[in-house]
Amino acid sequence: MARDGGFRDLDAVLAWHPAARSGVNNYGGSAIDSLVYEFFGKTSHGASAHMGRSALDGVMLMDVAANYLREHVPENVRIHCVIRDGGDAPNVVPAYAKVWYYVRGKDRAEVDEVRERLTDCARGAALATGTEMKWHRIAAVYHRLPNDTMCQAVRQNLELFGSPRVTRADRARVQALGYEGEFDTTIEEGSGSQARGSTDEDNVSWLAPLGRFQMVCYTQGTPGHHRDMAAQALMPFAERSILQTAKVFAGAAIDLCRDQKLMRAAKAEFRKRSRGFTYDPLVPKRQAVPVDPP
Repeated sequence: MARDGGFRDLDAVLAWHPAARSGVNNYGGSAIDSLVYEFFGKTSHGASAHMGRSALDGVMLMDVAANYLREHVPENVRIHCVIRDGGDAPNVVPAYAKVWYYVRGKDRAEVDEVRERLTDCARGAALATGTEMKWHRIAAVYHRLPNDTMCQAVRQNLELFGSPRVTRADRARVQALGYEGEFDTTIEEGSGSQARGSTDEDNVSWLAPLGRFQMVCYTQGTPGHHRDMAAQALMPFAERSILQTAKVFAGAAIDLCRDQKLMRAAKAEFRKRSRGFTYDPLVPKRQAVPVDPP
């Protein structure tokens, strides 16, 4: 969307995310590259495997190299992968294999460096296994460009409207899922810190001033991106959370639209922090939107 002009000419952007506690985060998440590596070999029967060149061997050897690479990257860097295609039968040497990687880092420069080293692992694996390799980037996420003015505007409205109330029935519903933790309806102080995860809304922060907050929607101790989180999203407490979220959005939007001084300050800070930066979506114009899994 950023590549194709979906955020062109915006004055400001408001964003939110469900969480275990309400607050404002001015520093976003990790930068990330989503990468696919494909290996091409030569098939043969397993009984005469010496006649083939296993694409899966290329993937496996790349992952061994990536495991050794992990020792020599900054502690905040994360490298994750899954094999999307590794062959069809044990007794057939696979001529094609595909692996999907994420590389996360504190900023775009760190991700770029680690991605190049990971790609060298793939090149070495292809050379060692007698296969061919190609790779492409599905998507790229930047770290967030902070905006203190937007952060404060959102915080004022979050403190004004507050978190949703908790009822005895809310606690009983969550306890039925096996969670004893409480709903934390306090509002975090401060502007947060950079998170381990990644979010593509941080790309938009380099295109317009962004203010982002989180609203408590589930109980403490609930694993992120877990089915129990999805189950809690259907409960009345989460519905009330959405209502409070809408109030914060509306209040911040009204403030930005009515207070010209506030809007000018947000834009001035954005221009100052982004001076000398030209946004690169890092996705080629010819690349189609990845509707299906890689």
